[in-house]
Amino acid sequence: MNRQQFIIIALFTAAETYFFNEAWMTGRYIMAAFWAILIFRNFRVSYLMGKIVDVIDQHLKGKD
Repeated sequence: MNRQQFIIIALFTAAETYFFNEAWMTGRYIMAAFWAILIFRNFRVSYLMGKIVDVIDQHLKGKD
């Protein structure tokens, strides 16, 4: 993941979190559920990217 992709994911996650909180506080729970799904999707992508980076790091350290 390059810097531009990271920044885009971070900005979208921040915006989605804002809209989730706004929907939750105003009682629009269906919209809050929609935003929650998008937030969890971003978290899952971040988790998977972290796992991939860990595997690559382990592989590169094994060659030393």
